[in-house]
Amino acid sequence: MKKIALFLACSSLVGFNMAADDNPAESIYKEGEEKFSQYDDAQAQLLLQQPIDTLAVGTALLEGYDLFVKALPLDSIPEVNKDGTPKIDKKTGKQKIKTKYSKKIVDKIAGHHNDFVTVGQMFNETQNYALAAKAWGIYASLPSAEFLGDKKPELPDSTIAQFRYYEGVMYFQAKDNAQSLNAFYEALKLGYDYKETTDMIKYLVGLAVDDFLKAKKYDECDQLLAKAMQECPKEAVFLLFKGILVESQTEDIEQAFKYYKEATEKDPTLAIAQYHVGRYYNNKAVNLMNAEENLNLTDEELGKLIDPICMQAKPYLEKAVELDPANSEAQRMLNWVNDRLNK
Repeated sequence: MKKIALFLACSSLVGFNMAADDNPAESIYKEGEEKFSQYDDAQAQLLLQQPIDTLAVGTALLEGYDLFVKALPLDSIPEVNKDGTPKIDKKTGKQKIKTKYSKKIVDKIAGHHNDFVTVGQMFNETQNYALAAKAWGIYASLPSAEFLGDKKPELPDSTIAQFRYYEGVMYFQAKDNAQSLNAFYEALKLGYDYKETTDMIKYLVGLAVDDFLKAKKYDECDQLLAKAMQECPKEAVFLLFKGILVESQTEDIEQAFKYYKEATEKDPTLAIAQYHVGRYYNNKAVNLMNAEENLNLTDEELGKLIDPICMQAKPYLEKAVELDPANSEAQRMLNWVNDRLNK
């Protein structure tokens, strides 16, 4: 009877320790390791000039990476003493944690850094643009990936910026404009070609503003523009968009005017901003002319009231027409202003 009791006690203790040693990362790690092996085996086949399924091979690498990143935070086993109590670290006063797979994961990812460039190009050539973007995004992110510790690969900022730009182009090709915009912002921060990058940013922000305004998603639009103005403070077009947002939301050009005006000051060649400032003064003059209390004024009296405002509108409308002769509305307003001033 004592032997049976002793056996049961030992079994219970062994069972406890086995449970304590269970690692929640194990199954995920093994699945990720299998994906990396599939990729490595395919590379060996390429060296032997044997055909491979490029889509499956590239996907295996990306899936292996995702699985490893998922496994890393789970790879922690609390250490216990023989009696089952927590083993305490004397320096920190906390329970000791041991890892089993983290070093292997880090070594594997770091060792395949350049492979993300290779599979990105494979995906690009087969028009799998979203996957190409993901591969090049991973390549650009690993030099700053804290989970790699001292195994972080070294790359100059210019190279990282270049691949962030490529990532943005690929997401754009995949019609994922939000991801594309974020990648272009990263490229800009790292010093990629200013005009090339900001041209793409302005285009994407413009598309998003149109969509948000049509859907009357004013808060989302405001957040989008706040980010754009923060990342590209030199660009006047975002002030113009802000003015359009405010006017659309309030149906009041008065509140939008300051943004239009600041846009003309930041970039005098922005034709549509010149038009909106001229439109503001033109509308102000017209509204005064048509106000009930002014209907009985003589032309001379009316001129004293609105001609100074027409003088304010004139240079902006002239500039708007000069920069964009196709703007018939600006030309119409300019004609009215000139007729008014020539009386």
